[in-house]
Amino acid sequence: MLSESDLALVNALQVWPRAPWSAVAASLGVRSADAVARRWERLSGSGDAWTTAYFAAPANGDCVAFVTVRCLPGTKDEVAAALAHDSCCISVEVTAGAQDLMLTVAAQNLEALNHYLLRRVERIPGLTATTTALVTRFYSEGANWRLHALGASAHAALDPGLDRQQPGTAFTFSALDRRLARLLSENGRASYAELARDAGTSQATARRRTTAMLRSRVLSLRCEVAAPLVGLPVTVTVRGRVAAENVDRVAAGFAGLAPVRMCATVTGEHNLLATVWLPSISAIQQFEQVVARNFPSFVVHDTLVNLRTVKRMGRLLAESGRATGVVPMRAWSATESHQAAV
Repeated sequence: MLSESDLALVNALQVWPRAPWSAVAASLGVRSADAVARRWERLSGSGDAWTTAYFAAPANGDCVAFVTVRCLPGTKDEVAAALAHDSCCISVEVTAGAQDLMLTVAAQNLEALNHYLLRRVERIPGLTATTTALVTRFYSEGANWRLHALGASAHAALDPGLDRQQPGTAFTFSALDRRLARLLSENGRASYAELARDAGTSQATARRRTTAMLRSRVLSLRCEVAAPLVGLPVTVTVRGRVAAENVDRVAAGFAGLAPVRMCATVTGEHNLLATVWLPSISAIQQFEQVVARNFPSFVVHDTLVNLRTVKRMGRLLAESGRATGVVPMRAWSATESHQAAV
């Protein structure tokens, strides 16, 4: 378990993943920014917590899909390991329930997604069936989830103060933007000097382009943590259906529940999906009772309990939940689709 001071540090970086250490120290009531930086080096070095970045799919034009997978007995681990090394398969979970695996897949368009599923995923030995649900809208995601180890005043002090562009403002991606996003996916706190060196540009340009992506909301930053180390070892995905006229209200309500890490509307038999972090197996029933009381129009289709997270948002995880490696996230492209077909 992380200490209270470590929880507060992670919470501070959840609010502002690239906050200067001086601002983080002030929010924590610590005098030494260097001491806070060393504490983060310890946490990130051991894989207890980490920062990452990724393109927001609607803004980038990509599509995101949740893919459930059935496997032959005894092959789940091998199938999961094979998929975890694909850059576009950004999350891989081994589940208990009606499905064996749950994947989160990003592709540049529907054609590329179709080719990835047909020519890569469904050709893996041991895999017997897949079901795909496309995300129509995210109501909350991991970047919004908080540990709540800090007070409101500390949260306010960590506001990055980025002036947001108006909704619908166009953003034109360059090859440099994609290189910067890839580097930030490996380390969301990489300095502008490091970004400039590795992306082959100047510090001023690296700062300007990164800030532009964050302001336009096409790039998201998040601070992640090993769930068992914060007392939340049970991850559950709830899938169900709600009438179309109620879907916005119910999804927004779901997103506001403290245990909910991610909530999205999707296509298919069930139109609402939520991922929940809980302290115990018994808490699953308690959560379902809360849902039943607050959202009577929502009908649960199934509940998938996560037996192990193999990969979360590009990070390869040990059974302890700690990060052990990174596969930079990237949407599957048409070029890769043609290569896979060869």
